[in-house]
Amino acid sequence: MTLIFHTLIPTANEYINYERTHRQRAATVKRNTETALVTECRQQKAQPVADYPVHLNYLWFRRDKRTDKSNIIFGQKFVEDALQTAGVLRNDGWKEINSIVHEFAIDQRSPRLVLTITQAQENENV
Repeated sequence: MTLIFHTLIPTANEYINYERTHRQRAATVKRNTETALVTECRQQKAQPVADYPVHLNYLWFRRDKRTDKSNIIFGQKFVEDALQTAGVLRNDGWKEINSIVHEFAIDQRSPRLVLTITQAQENENV
């Protein structure tokens, strides 16, 4: 299954700045981001994963290279929590997610996240 998210997902540095501005600001940003991601899941009619464990492939399209990759992948937690809320994943634990890969590309006109969920191969270690 492949899902495409156009929601702007906060980077690690952005989230830290939200936490520093007000104690509730970061919680509000997390809730709003996850709500938007859940909405996108539902609009794409994402079905629940049937066979576990899974492999997650994140392809992050960014406008430019100004943000460090490790800052970008911080958004993975928002995505996985939203997938649980939307009923796509039953959990984001070790038994459900076997492996994760992050890839990066530039698209100035359409920054987005393309997430591909596949069943983990038998030879992948947990």
